[in-house]
Amino acid sequence: MTRPQKLLTVLVTGAGDGIGRATAQRLARAGHRVIGTVRSADRAAELTGLARAGGLPLSYSRLEFPSAADADALVREVESLGRLDVLVNNAGFGVFGAVEHVGAEDTARQFAVNVFGPLDLTRRLLPLLRASRGRVIWIGSLAGRISLPFQAHYSATKAAVAAIGDAMRMELRPLGVQVCCVEPGDFATAFTGARAVVDPPGSAYQAAQARCLRAAERQERGGGSPEAAAALVERLCRARRLPARAPVGRLARTMCAVHRLLPDRLRERAVRLNYDL
Repeated sequence: MTRPQKLLTVLVTGAGDGIGRATAQRLARAGHRVIGTVRSADRAAELTGLARAGGLPLSYSRLEFPSAADADALVREVESLGRLDVLVNNAGFGVFGAVEHVGAEDTARQFAVNVFGPLDLTRRLLPLLRASRGRVIWIGSLAGRISLPFQAHYSATKAAVAAIGDAMRMELRPLGVQVCCVEPGDFATAFTGARAVVDPPGSAYQAAQARCLRAAERQERGGGSPEAAAALVERLCRARRLPARAPVGRLARTMCAVHRLLPDRLRERAVRLNYDL
């Protein structure tokens, strides 16, 4: 069952492209008031102008984790609206490299952008969400269930997001706030091309990493449209009761079932074969 149709106020982080942009635009087309975030003020102004020209109730604001000034300004903007019904935590990126070569700085940035920044933003917006009996939708990844080679740190952040969502769901349920973690599989976005590749030339992992990256890019190109994930988020914004986890994408549910059923050794072998290792 779904909620009665009503207009919501929604904040979508990482809304410049991919799943975030598709989600923000889809919700705005449905008439909801949407704030999307992007990493630069110029990009925010550009996308806001395009949305307004199209008659959409959609505006964009700058937010680059872990900037405290950006987060402060965004929280004030949302508070000025007087209401927040849904927070979609979508912002994130991926570090691509062998564990041996991902240093402390890259590790810190990976967790700051994917976990610590969104967590702090969520914490600060919870009073508004409690008041509206709203919901928090984390955009995780199947990589949070199935750790990927040369993407250990990205996988770790998505596992952390899912764990945080699980705990928040239990804490907030008595207060009327629902929490869900969406777990996308491969989608045809620019995500792979935006990954930060950190392995130095000539490393012992170079050949394996190149094969793995080619496989990841191939799978992304063959993935579905991010509109499928956006459609799921829209349904979750209105659903009466949210699931704990919501896999989305081609074969996503099948992959989750296989992950649960296969022994560790066979599961690892399947991942290695999938990534040409």
